[in-house]
Amino acid sequence: MKLTPTFTKDGTLLTGAAAEPFERAVRVHCPGRSVQAIRDRGEWLRRIVEATLDRDEVVVFKVDLPHEGPGWLQAKAGECHERDVARILESHGLRVVPPVLVVDHSCQIIPAPYIIQARVGGTRLGELLDRVSESDAEAIYETVGRFYRRMHAIHSDRAGVWIGSTPEEPWGDPTGYMYRAEVVEGSGRRALELGRITQGMYDRAVALWGEHLDYLRDFQPSLIHYSAFPWNIYLEPEEGGWRITKLMSLGDVMWWEPAYDLACLQYPPYGDARPAHWRALLRGYGLLPERRRILLYAVMQRFCAAMGAYMEPRTARGRAWAVRCLEDVEGFMDEIGGGRCR
Repeated sequence: MKLTPTFTKDGTLLTGAAAEPFERAVRVHCPGRSVQAIRDRGEWLRRIVEATLDRDEVVVFKVDLPHEGPGWLQAKAGECHERDVARILESHGLRVVPPVLVVDHSCQIIPAPYIIQARVGGTRLGELLDRVSESDAEAIYETVGRFYRRMHAIHSDRAGVWIGSTPEEPWGDPTGYMYRAEVVEGSGRRALELGRITQGMYDRAVALWGEHLDYLRDFQPSLIHYSAFPWNIYLEPEEGGWRITKLMSLGDVMWWEPAYDLACLQYPPYGDARPAHWRALLRGYGLLPERRRILLYAVMQRFCAAMGAYMEPRTARGRAWAVRCLEDVEGFMDEIGGGRCR
């Protein structure tokens, strides 16, 4: 038996042979519990599957997948990485990782290593903003700012990713890798080939990033989320305010540049942050890196978003955003190239 690599992002119901290995894992690891439904939640470095049990309890399978390409990307894919991230965050008082119920390396039930986690409550940031008052929206963004300030205050001696249980020994060059993989090649190249950007726009982005590589490599390595997207941040109200209940895509966490996360938050893929919301985030976050850094990463992220590199929820509003998202890139590059960034 092998897992069929055809994954969806919309919670497709799995039945029959597709559901059987997950149902069997529940029988083995959660004796006495019954499965009501199995849903495929898609793939980003790992396959995500939700199992609804009796009493409406939901558990989440995260199944390792084989990955080709640079070892630094492969290093982030395993369950050991998420365990390390949880340990680091919890040691700094940040509890945003759902409890791990099972770790199985045997490949006997599901033909790949996997973990099973409890599902923690909360509502996605992007969904919350459609439901709450403006004053609550600003309070939410201030909460988000405080959280990422604390996360980015966790430092390392070196940038990079780690394998297994050695987060103190990261390796790789995320800045150089992402420049090559997503600006020169990858999303940037595909945007050019598909006619989403002009040759001049592509050449300008490549040149700006190339000119700023040494600048971008000069930073204090910090723990960053890397996927600080509105659909990966969950919150719920608490007395007198809001709290972050969990972050998703913790397999992406690495030691890198806080400006990368801040670009996601100021210019969120598949959405918009109102100026008042960004100001509220800054009240929680405090001092920002130079704006030029944020804009350089925003250029890269727009290429990635336009080319479907992110596992975003599929909505009509998101699809409309993806059509127009590259319209801002020339303005970002004008500000970087014109020396008007502060």
